[in-house]
Parts: sequence; C-alpha cells; structure tokens
Amino acid sequence: MELRQLRYFLAVTEELHFGRAARRMHVSQPPLSQQIQALEEELGVRLFDRTSRTVRTTPAGEALRDDVRDLLAGLDAAVERARGTARGERGRLRLGFVVSAAATRFPRAVAAYRARCPGVRLELREMGTLLQLRRIESGELDVGLLRNLDGLPDGFDHAPFLHEPQVVALPARHPLAARTTVPLSALAGVPLILYPRRVFPAAYDAVIAACRAASFSPEVAQEAVGLNTQRALVAAGVGAAIVPASARSEPREGVVYRDVEHTAHVPGGTPGLPDIRLDLVWRAGRDDSLLRGFLDVVGGFSGDGSGDMPDGDAPSRREEISIEDTENEDPAD
Repeated sequence: MELRQLRYFLAVTEELHFGRAARRMHVSQPPLSQQIQALEEELGVRLFDRTSRTVRTTPAGEALRDDVRDLLAGLDAAVERARGTARGERGRLRLGFVVSAAATRFPRAVAAYRARCPGVRLELREMGTLLQLRRIESGELDVGLLRNLDGLPDGFDHAPFLHEPQVVALPARHPLAARTTVPLSALAGVPLILYPRRVFPAAYDAVIAACRAASFSPEVAQEAVGLNTQRALVAAGVGAAIVPASARSEPREGVVYRDVEHTAHVPGGTPGLPDIRLDLVWRAGRDDSLLRGFLDVVGGFSGDGSGDMPDGDAPSRREEISIEDTENEDPAD
C-alpha cells in the first residue's frame, strides 16, 4: 500500500468522479484508476461501485475514508512540524534574563518573537548573571540576557543587546536631587545601596573602583538584590543607589534619577561609572535554526539604550513578560 494510493482514494471519495479526481491530483485518469484497482486488490474489498454514469462509495469504502482522512491529515501535520522545527519556528527555547531587563526594550523583543514564532514554546526564567552562566553551561538554559561588565569566561558566545549608562537614584528630598547631573565625588558621605558582591561581583567592584578613583571610599549602607527593592530603600531615605539608566522607565514616588557627571575630558578628571551592557549569551559552538531565529528577531531590538526613556517619561503601556518558570536563587543582575 502506497501513500499515493490513499491520496487518490480520498480524492475519488470526495469528488465521486474519476476524471475530476485525476485532475485534482494532477495525473491522467488511467493511472489513477489503476492505483485504485491495485488498492482494492490489496485490501480484498471493493471500494467503489462504478457505472458509466455514477461512482458511489461502498460501505467498505466509507469505513476506510474517515480513517484515511485522519491518517493523511496527521501525516501532513507531522511533516509541517518537522519543517517548522528545521526553520526554527517550532520547539522549546529556555531563556534566562536579569530582572532589570524588564525595564528595557526586552519585553517588546519577546513579544515580537512570540508573534513571529507562535509554534515555539518560550520559557522565560528570571535569574542573575552568574546563575545564568552556570545554567547555560549545564544545558539548562538555551540563551541568557545578562549584564556583562568585564567579559565572559571561555565557552560562551554572545551578541550585544543593549548598552546603557548607570545613573544615581536619589531620595526626592535629597539635596543632590536639585542638580541635573551629579559628580561621582558628590556621593562621598552619601550612604549607598548596592547589589551584594556575591551576586554580581563585577558590578559591585566597578562601583567601588569608580568611587575610589573619585577620591573617596563609598559608604555601603545596605545591600539589596532586586532593582525594585533598591528603589524602595531609596524612597524610604536609606540612601542612594547606582542603577541602570533604563530604571527611569518605571518611575517610583519619592525617587529621582540623575546622570552621573563624567569628567574624563577634564585634565585630572575621573571617568565616572562604567557603562553596562546587556548581552545575549549562549554556549559556544551552538548553531541551530531555533537559536538563529531567536537572535534574528530579538537582535533587531538591540542598540544603545541610553536615551530610551527619559526621566519620568514612562511608556503608557509596556508589554508584559510572561514568566512560565521563575528562579528564586539570586534573581538580581
């Protein structure tokens, strides 16, 4: 029994005319009739009653028709699933992201990818940079969106997603809030709220080094893992926080954001805080259609994020990230 015989048979049951069925299947009538006859001989039953004027499906043919229709529909669906997987339009993609990515263009990129590839099961997992690297290395994540300050260890490939400066979040009533920009040296004596060093040592060390280059040792009053927690502490007057510029996209009552003045162009000046990169990272050597398709769509949203959303100008509606599987272990940047 051949698939073409079943397709010919189904066409005849639907057309009830051998000539029309042959035209539909793009063959001449004699070969189609021969294949139907061969199918009947193999099954040992008559599938059609034929006269010079009419063609009718026998009870045996009717019994076979529904099963053949389901069989061929299932086969066609299986073929399309295989082709969709080969094109990167089907499958499962496990994506990690740092919590602060939600305040950037990342949600829009995710929404665009979901619209482009609805057949891909996209699993979003919120977790910190170091944890993402471990999960990518172990194969538990396919790709991560993470903060990258000082380069990646061996074994990873990456593509830039977003490049942005850091700003200082201040209590609205703080004296420095009256300034449009704040020299880093002005934070001497101001209690700072930083990420724990164990969570993201590169970010922590960069802030400490920048402060020391500005001739003061920072006073770390509080460590907080999440960006929202940091902002809540700032609003409560606990201190100031060094945060990504994209934090401005989600205003919080009692908190203002000020640019940190860079004076590298001034003789004897200090460069200020280093910019932060959000990179898409995956295991080195991986090259498949699913990953390429994701990078192609999401990469279209990459670029300089320094001017994405000005202070106090939040979007009226931001795409939400649907988190199917969250990680509770060190979810910060």
